[in-house]
Amino acid sequence: MKLLSRVVLACLLFGCFLVGMGALEMFGPALFPQPVRDETPGALLDEVFTKAGFLYGPQSWRPGYDPIGISPGKEVAEGDAWYLMFIDLNTTPVSGNPNVKQLGSVRIRYNFTELSGRAAFHVYGLTTGTTATRTNRQIGTKNCGFMVTGTAPEGGVMPAATPLTFPSSHQYRITLSNSLFSDTDNLTAGTCSFRFIQPGAGQGALHLTPNLSQPMGGITETTDQGGIFYVTATGANAGNNLILLAAVDRPQPDGFALRVRSEFVRTT
Repeated sequence: MKLLSRVVLACLLFGCFLVGMGALEMFGPALFPQPVRDETPGALLDEVFTKAGFLYGPQSWRPGYDPIGISPGKEVAEGDAWYLMFIDLNTTPVSGNPNVKQLGSVRIRYNFTELSGRAAFHVYGLTTGTTATRTNRQIGTKNCGFMVTGTAPEGGVMPAATPLTFPSSHQYRITLSNSLFSDTDNLTAGTCSFRFIQPGAGQGALHLTPNLSQPMGGITETTDQGGIFYVTATGANAGNNLILLAAVDRPQPDGFALRVRSEFVRTT
């Protein structure tokens, strides 16, 4: 009888253990939330960029199947002379925890030092195969963008910048301005690929917004030299990684700096 009782007790304890593990897996993220940094694969970005990070320009457009305007909400303006910097944010919206499958956005904290003129932010979502690279919509319904205006004196030349060539293939090889990359192979980041398959391809899948209560975003213009905005995704595929485009509309002074920090945040 003692042996039978021990067997029954062992079975009950094992059953309780299995039930407990199942409950923990189902409700654990809500009961014991983990820090945001632990929920996103790979290291997130916290980096300071100088005027040397602007590798492209002066030019009036940003990459798309056809050239896309840079000033939020406006078409390409031939008289504009923007300088472009592409930054790998090392995270992506939609799913930051592949085990829980919870949706989320990317929070971006920016801080400018000695910004001259206007700075515009846009985003690109890297994809694979023949899928079009994702980006925020420039004009029309549900367009969005984020712009900051500074008061520092205009600087001299931007020695690292050369104009980006528009490719007839509609595929771009973009040099990144940071050394972080989304892979776990610890490869040195150098370039990434943008590909567009037809006019308007990829636009509208990603959005820039200062407030998650408005996930589709809009045009934001501010003089705040430091702040927060979010990148949200509404398409089925937000992209494998997020590339932030920071563009300025004139040469920057030698004291210019832009600190960018990114993190994944849950939205559901």
